[in-house]
Amino acid sequence: MLGAMAHTGITVRDMDRALRFYRDLLGLKVLGDITFSGAEVDALTQVQGARLRAVYLRSEEDPKGPPLELLQFIAPQGDTGTPYARLTNPGITEVAFWVTDIEQTYHALRARGVECYSPPQLFVLAGYGKVKAVYFRDPDGTTLELLQRVAG
Repeated sequence: MLGAMAHTGITVRDMDRALRFYRDLLGLKVLGDITFSGAEVDALTQVQGARLRAVYLRSEEDPKGPPLELLQFIAPQGDTGTPYARLTNPGITEVAFWVTDIEQTYHALRARGVECYSPPQLFVLAGYGKVKAVYFRDPDGTTLELLQRVAG
């Protein structure tokens, strides 16, 4: 029924702030930046008068992997009072990225003021073996995850 994953989308409040985080801090490369509106967008989103900006990014370490889509509603603006998602709520709870040195990445993020849930934790995951993982938040409160495979 389904083909390969096309992309993962995250709605953001402020695209410039989101790009400073995802592009400048996390190092993702911008693939495209488009603003769109019209009857098709209104129908697709079920939001009358919607005007959207979408920016597509991808890790240079995975040039064929599905991109990350950042989506900002320019009009109408969304609720700015609460973070997009919490881990306990149904819906998208996190987007995960593989890293080669989770401890170094964790410390670099913390040094730049990024909120992490905890230091990296060790798990044994079916299909992956031993991995270290840590959750952290983007500027809108969306949870992201780092994963590193651990030998042995």
